Amino acid sequence: MKFTTKARLLAALCTALCAGLAATPAAFADGQPRQLTASAKLYKQYFQEASKEFDVPVELLESIAYAETRWVSHVPKGQLKKNGEPQLEIDPDPHHGMPPSYGIMGLRNDTYFGTSLTQGAALIRVSPEVVMIDVRSNIRAAAALLSQYGARKTKNFPLEDWEGAVARYSGIPQPEIAQIYTYEILTAIRQGREDSGYKVGQRHVEMEKVYGKEKLKKLSARRITIETGVPDPKISAPDFVDAPAKNK
Repeated sequence: MKFTTKARLLAALCTALCAGLAATPAAFADGQPRQLTASAKLYKQYFQEASKEFDVPVELLESIAYAETRWVSHVPKGQLKKNGEPQLEIDPDPHHGMPPSYGIMGLRNDTYFGTSLTQGAALIRVSPEVVMIDVRSNIRAAAALLSQYGARKTKNFPLEDWEGAVARYSGIPQPEIAQIYTYEILTAIRQGREDSGYKVGQRHVEMEKVYGKEKLKKLSARRITIETGVPDPKISAPDFVDAPAKNK
């Protein structure tokens, strides 16, 4: 089966969302929390500062960074900094793969997912090049975008009210795919996520209030594997198809 470029992009995105976030347990097997690295502690400080500056929930910033990069800054090829912080060098021309995302917050600048990189940079009045490589600026740019998308919401609003802003932040034009993204972001907050390199603060979220009972059943359903063709990989996605009714 032949797939369009957009379909391949969404397939790759579903792979990252459904395999990545769901793979990390909410708690450790030994019950002991991990000691955060020096970089992770610094990033926690940046998240707190950006939350206060732009009046957005700090847990959203932490969870988006977790979903996008596991708190590892993605920098353009040739611009790695020897500062001891976790970094991943990316190729700006992936050749038919996913368009690159930048920084710890996964900001983008492409024709499909949008221009959150340049928009966020403009909001905090720094260059996109700085936002690409500087973690603090990257977090501030993401927080500024969330604040704008939140339409005057503040960090004191219930997290459930921020779902629309998170969906817009994802840059995914298909509402049902964007809901996979927001579901995983909010689930990470509801359950908590922690390792030596990241820590997403745990906070109660009324998931049914966000998605409704029937939609939530589908979003939390078992994952199904979809064959996308060769050489495209298989992807994992929620089973949106209603199961056939059992014969009475």
